[in-house]
Amino acid sequence: MFKYKSYAELLKRNCELMYKTKYYELKELAHPQIIRTIGVRNTWRRLDEDCLRDLDTIREEWFKVHKSGIYVNRLDLGIDSRGLRPPNDPDGSFYSTHKNGNTFDLEPVNGKLRELYNFIIELCKSGKLKKINTLENFEDTLRWVHAGYMNTYKNPLVIYL
Repeated sequence: MFKYKSYAELLKRNCELMYKTKYYELKELAHPQIIRTIGVRNTWRRLDEDCLRDLDTIREEWFKVHKSGIYVNRLDLGIDSRGLRPPNDPDGSFYSTHKNGNTFDLEPVNGKLRELYNFIIELCKSGKLKKINTLENFEDTLRWVHAGYMNTYKNPLVIYL
C-alpha cells in the first residue's frame, strides 16, 4: 500500500518532483537571502516551471547560433537580483514580477545584448517559449534583457519604463 519504504525515500522522491534547469544553478536564479531563509528545495519550488523551461530553451537556441551562454545572477560581481527577489529587495519596483519567480534579467556572455533582445522577441513570436512573453523596452535596460511572464495575450508584450 505505502509506496515508499521510508520517510527518507519519500523526501528524496519529493525533491525530484520539481523542475530544475539544465544550465543554471539555483544561486544564478534566486537571491541568496531567499535560499538562506527558506532553503534550496523551497526556493526551487518558487520558480515557475514553465519559465525555467523557457530559460533552457533560450539558452539552447542562443548557444546553437552564438556558441555562447547567458548569465542571470553574477554573484562574483555582486549582481544577485536578476532572478527571484526577496520582498524587501531594494532593486527594482515594489511590485516587480521578479518577486513571483517568473522573470529574469539576462546578459549574454558574448556581450551581444541587442541581438539577445531581438532573439527572445523572435522566440516569443515563433511560439518556442511556453510562458515567457514580456520584455522591457531595450532602451530602458541597456545592461540586461528583462524577460518574464505577465497575464497578456500580446506576445511579446514590451513594457516601456
